[in-house]
Amino acid sequence: GLDWLLMQTSAEIPLPFPATEPHCLVWYSGDLCDQWIQQYHQVTSQRQQQEWQNTVTAHFEKQAAEQQKLILDQKIQIQALQARLDSKTMEALRGEAHTQAVLDSIGVIIGIGLAFIMVLAFFRKLTKNAPATPPNELAPPLPKPTPLHSADDHQANGSSQN
Repeated sequence: GLDWLLMQTSAEIPLPFPATEPHCLVWYSGDLCDQWIQQYHQVTSQRQQQEWQNTVTAHFEKQAAEQQKLILDQKIQIQALQARLDSKTMEALRGEAHTQAVLDSIGVIIGIGLAFIMVLAFFRKLTKNAPATPPNELAPPLPKPTPLHSADDHQANGSSQN
């Protein structure tokens, strides 16, 4: 009856974990020595598993931290490269706009020059095809001069004097 009472008590009260493996004699399955040995093996297995998990977790946590740092560094590099790219793009666009403005100005100058040459050529063609007129024909015709004295008046005046 005492063993039954010990088994009941040991099932209800958790046994302290022995620091070393118990070296006792197991009389029957489930006796106090058997429970200590089973508990020792269970706790030892749990500790080994926990240590292994801690080792693996620490390794993965370290790896994750390194990757996070690497990602952060890469983000910073990307931002710096993006800023440089934006700056270079703006410089290129300004240069392109300047080049385009120069080309547009040259085009305008050439266009004005060609227009002026065409006007001159057209004017020369007009003056070449026009009939040649002497300079006095360009002036309006003068009215015929009227003599102050007519020939009849001259004869009349002359006959009276003779």
